[in-house]
Amino acid sequence: MRVAIVGSGAIGLLYGGWLQSAGLDVVFVTRPGRQAALDGATLTAEGRLSFRLRVSAVGDVANAGGFDAIILAVKLYDLASAAAQALPALAPEGALVAVQNGVSAYGILRPLLDPSRLAIGPVFAATRLTGSSSVAYAGADRVTLGNPECKVSPAVDELVRRWTSVGVTAEIVEDIDDVIWTKFLGFATNAALTSLGRLPAGVIYHTPELVEVAKQSIREVASVGRAEGIAITGDAEEMTLKILQSLPPATVASMRQDLDAGKRLELDFISGEIDRLGRKHGLATPLHSLAYRLLQPFREGAPKAA
Repeated sequence: MRVAIVGSGAIGLLYGGWLQSAGLDVVFVTRPGRQAALDGATLTAEGRLSFRLRVSAVGDVANAGGFDAIILAVKLYDLASAAAQALPALAPEGALVAVQNGVSAYGILRPLLDPSRLAIGPVFAATRLTGSSSVAYAGADRVTLGNPECKVSPAVDELVRRWTSVGVTAEIVEDIDDVIWTKFLGFATNAALTSLGRLPAGVIYHTPELVEVAKQSIREVASVGRAEGIAITGDAEEMTLKILQSLPPATVASMRQDLDAGKRLELDFISGEIDRLGRKHGLATPLHSLAYRLLQPFREGAPKAA
């Protein structure tokens, strides 16, 4: 089985490394500048399921032949273009798999391919690059995939089997939308609050006044999710707060890291999506609407000085 990993960030390297450890033929697709550093390099992972592998990388997936599965581990703002570039390299029965935190991935991919060849899933591991070909992770070594409309393809079944064979907690679930939205409760909250407050988890989720703000954020996300037909329970809201309070004290969201680095933000797909859905359903989302507007000047990177 041949697999392409589009995206050479920490998640792509980790997921792809696990699959290569399981015996699959894995090719990493990355920008030309990254390709030179990654192709032929020794990829290492630090975490419970560590590995050390010699890997292959290309700059253009279309020139790498046919793939039985292509995993898109890119930011949501790059997902449509990455999928369009990858489709010509997908084998006739191959599957396109998107792994992102957010609730927009399936809607972005659905017009491009028959649903039986699509799978989506959130990200549970907290990952970071520690070098050009090294990654460290903490939290759950878990992969959860599914399709909101139908069963996933045999290619996705095989990916899950291979991840499982090396110790990853991998599964296919029927209620993937519920899983993604439940994850989105904490993901969107952490992105908005650590970016707006410029504070880490250890302060935000352990200061009484800010805990109330976090609860408001979680309620807003849950309300628009329910309006979209997602079965979000009150227990899910409570558990989300407990998870946020259990984060290492220095933790900040990936969007906060991008904000600090002057990079483009996934803002439109996080607080922007909550704002949009709130307006669609006539629901007030004051915290996320404010976050969306205050962070808009940074959406494309650090704004230029006047």
